[in-house]
Amino acid sequence: MQKTKKRKQYYKSILQNHPIYDDVLGCMEKADKESLYNLVFMPVLVEFVSWVLEEAQKSKKKRLYFLARDGYQMYLVARRLCKTHNIPVECRYLNVSRYSMRMPEYHLLKEKCVDYICTGGIDVTIERIMKRAGLEERLAQKYISSHSSERLLNYKEIQDIKEELQVNAEFLEEVYQVSKSSYKPALQYLKQEGLMDGISFALVDSGWVGTLQQSISHLIDRPDLEGYYFGLYEIPKNANKERYHSFYFGPKDGILRKVNFSNCLFESIFTSPEGMTIGYEYENQRFVPKTDFHKNPNETQVTANCEHIENYMDIYKMLIHNHEITHGKLNPSKKKRIALVEKLLVKAMGYPTTWEVETYGDWLFSDDVLEGNLKKVAAELTTQQIHSQRFVNKALIMLGKKDEELHESAWLEGSIVRNGESIYSNLFHAKLYKLFVYIRKLLK
Repeated sequence: MQKTKKRKQYYKSILQNHPIYDDVLGCMEKADKESLYNLVFMPVLVEFVSWVLEEAQKSKKKRLYFLARDGYQMYLVARRLCKTHNIPVECRYLNVSRYSMRMPEYHLLKEKCVDYICTGGIDVTIERIMKRAGLEERLAQKYISSHSSERLLNYKEIQDIKEELQVNAEFLEEVYQVSKSSYKPALQYLKQEGLMDGISFALVDSGWVGTLQQSISHLIDRPDLEGYYFGLYEIPKNANKERYHSFYFGPKDGILRKVNFSNCLFESIFTSPEGMTIGYEYENQRFVPKTDFHKNPNETQVTANCEHIENYMDIYKMLIHNHEITHGKLNPSKKKRIALVEKLLVKAMGYPTTWEVETYGDWLFSDDVLEGNLKKVAAELTTQQIHSQRFVNKALIMLGKKDEELHESAWLEGSIVRNGESIYSNLFHAKLYKLFVYIRKLLK
């Protein structure tokens, strides 16, 4: 209880130094002003979206597409900010996913589609690889006989399977047939939503690699397509880096911010109530998205947060007008925006207390392109499972020098706090491994 009180005071002290945010909290009901979402994640959301709208105006974008599902809450805030500040940018929400855009692209990519099918992740199995390809799980042993279909694969094993599938003509032909059947509906949906109108527009999403932008650009034949992202660990190979704009960190900067950041937790929080889009069908003279689930497994909590957005932005609008009349317009630099976001997220994500873990640790998450195998974002790991992810051991496994299953967590810092043993030591090792990964990427 004392740690929770101290942590709340920390967040409040950060917001006290920034106009509007402290005043917004002061106008809210006690239950709301004490919530982690309003203390940390609403300011993060407003700062990022404000930056996106500023950049869109500078580059004369007429329209922004906020990509499902990470972009939903960004979309809600963007619409409110556009009305509040009379910003002449149209905001739209686009029901897409990596899977719904990659599947129709596979037959265009030919054997390179296997790069998408055989990517790493949390708890990857051969069955999950088959699902990514749009094929039945029963075909796992037909095409890959060297591994158990349910065994967790490490990075080296996934790379071996990729090499095997890229030269398997029968496997590739089956993938191409499924891909071709999904191509026309996907293209018609994008056309229907105005992506082929010929106006200047950009995409907005959480980010990480930017492959969704690449897929959409390929499908609609717009090589000049641009995207605004919260963060980018890297961009697709041979992509034009000038078309990928990042806020909090980019491929070549923000290493320490990356070390204290959890993209999986970010995705769990900033999402929408509906299920993930897996394709499109024609219904009532329109192409509509098909979802794998009727709703998000965290629908109740996500809906509550979306309601917080409306309340928060109502108060924000009133206070920003009052502030502008008295002091003039706020125009913080990107550097100042990042500084605020960093102070909030480093604590909440990188050094959580039991309060943060109890608030979000039980939310369900899947890092795969298809939403299956849902697990708690802060997985309940044993002490041994946490120790197995220490720097040397995990590095040997990831480099293929050691054959061992890794029981990973979408938010390892949360799992370490939840476990409760040797918290500071285990957090140190978790960050050391992340630092090794990001430095290694930087040197490539």
